[in-house]
Amino acid sequence: MKTSLHLFAMSLAALLALNARANLEVSAGISIHATADFEVPLASHGTWVTVGSYGRCWRPTGIAVEWRPYSYGHWVWTDLGWYWESDEPWGWACYHYGNWVYDPTYAWVWIPAVEWAPAWVTWRVGGGYIGWAPLAPPHVRVTLGAPHFMFVQSSRFSEPIRPTTVVVNNTTIINNTTVINNVRREQRTLAGGTAQQVVVNEGPGVEPIQKATGKRVEAVKIQEVAMKTDAKAPAEVRKKASEAPAPTTQTPTPKSATPSETPKTTPERKAVPEKPSKGEQPKTVEPRERTRAGEPDKDKDKPKEKRDYVAPTQPDQPAQPPPSYERPPQAPPPSQPPRHEPPPQSKGQRDKDKDKEPKEKP
Repeated sequence: MKTSLHLFAMSLAALLALNARANLEVSAGISIHATADFEVPLASHGTWVTVGSYGRCWRPTGIAVEWRPYSYGHWVWTDLGWYWESDEPWGWACYHYGNWVYDPTYAWVWIPAVEWAPAWVTWRVGGGYIGWAPLAPPHVRVTLGAPHFMFVQSSRFSEPIRPTTVVVNNTTIINNTTVINNVRREQRTLAGGTAQQVVVNEGPGVEPIQKATGKRVEAVKIQEVAMKTDAKAPAEVRKKASEAPAPTTQTPTPKSATPSETPKTTPERKAVPEKPSKGEQPKTVEPRERTRAGEPDKDKDKPKEKRDYVAPTQPDQPAQPPPSYERPPQAPPPSQPPRHEPPPQSKGQRDKDKDKEPKEKP
């Protein structure tokens, strides 16, 4: 039971992954991975506009007022149903990816998408006529009435389609036809033997066409007709698998290993440990040059280097000035009484005093 559930989950995941890959293997010459891939290739053929709830859309330039999509080209029967081969230079994108809608302001605009299909149209068949209209996106509800459908006689369905050969807005034909909307997704194995999920659009099928024309219609491989359409696409969207380089895994270089950013290091001087006394943790002191025996230590009497003191500052308090290391002024010594010198004596007085001094005995 657990194995069955596991296999079912794996199959469901595979189907979702195939749908997300947009069936790009069918159109082997085009590489579309996101709607942004259409921006540059279609810019030279039209303009990008923002249309209401549709978002960013594209509309072609240089077209007639009565122009409508799927009106310049022809239908080709393939192994995936009816394929629209357009004569317009941008048909590789706007008829096999995305959807067309009619806006009262901008007329026909194209909403980009990444899923590929032979044609995104719905059908009406009956009364000797076959008609088609652009298929709206899944999240948009559009009433497909007479203004959206184009009709041709069943006997002329395989001929080139032009605005002059189609019938538009004919209520009588609308009332005599029924809708055929059998666009579906299937798991198919196409050329190359790879199974994948694809979009199939058979519409009225090939039998009514063969009966109306009296000719047998052979199915063409989808890769052959898609290759002709893809040849009109710009070079920037073509897939070049043979020229794509193999992915390589590069090991990021550490920032510190960059030659231009390698920090310069200087050898550190080893500290000389002092012999600790008992019960004292060993200390390390910076080494000092040795002096020869009998020579005085030159560094002994050198004054110590004075370092500038930077006081820590608080975010809300101004920085305090660094303390001064200069010796504060000292008070003057106490004054002493003046000494009284004897008055100077005359020469005669000095001689009298000299005679009074006792003379040394011989």
